[in-house]
Amino acid sequence: MSLLDRKILLKKEVKSILRISADSAFDEMWKTHDFPKPIRIGIRRTGWYADEVEGWLKARDAERTTGAI
Repeated sequence: MSLLDRKILLKKEVKSILRISADSAFDEMWKTHDFPKPIRIGIRRTGWYADEVEGWLKARDAERTTGAI
């Protein structure tokens, strides 16, 4: 897959997917846990690759179904 084919999600979109409303809670989550690191897409804008966010969610679901939390 080419980098141009990968969809980039903005912070607002990722927060919506994860159902997180507070910026501080979201920032702490990706800074201190295994959430994918953002990529810089502008001077003041960052984004996340949609496939990495989806992979992270799948891993959380696998933890839930196996009981390994």
